[in-house]
Amino acid sequence: MRILNTSNYTPLFSFFFLIISTLSAQDDTDQTSNQNTFVQANTYSQPEASVTINQDPKIKMLLDIKSKMEKDGEFSDRYKIQLYYGSLNKANEIVRASKEAFPDWDSSIQWETPNYKVWIGNYRTRLEADRALKEAHTKFPNAFIFKPEKK
Repeated sequence: MRILNTSNYTPLFSFFFLIISTLSAQDDTDQTSNQNTFVQANTYSQPEASVTINQDPKIKMLLDIKSKMEKDGEFSDRYKIQLYYGSLNKANEIVRASKEAFPDWDSSIQWETPNYKVWIGNYRTRLEADRALKEAHTKFPNAFIFKPEKK
């Protein structure tokens, strides 16, 4: 068994120790100097932006007319629910009953020779109409959804 001779390695260990202590000392001084270094930052407030729109006042009027026409269903195919088909007296009763049961839905009587129809609602999508039909079936079990023909 061979024993290491540490006397040959002593200068080498001393050299490494000296380098390591110097490096850690440099790190300590750099950290303290960096902590005391401040950078001045100037901030300026941004100016307020403004936009001016110049438009013809008739545009507002046209947009109002268009939204009313869309609400009334004059632009696109809409769905309706038919509650009744028959005599005028019974149609009037059904309209009164539908207005009491569903005050938010439009109801109307349409005449088609020789009978009268009672229609309610004006739904943009089939899904809206299906939801309303489910509710309408509670009072009018024979109700159904349809799309009126354009005249």
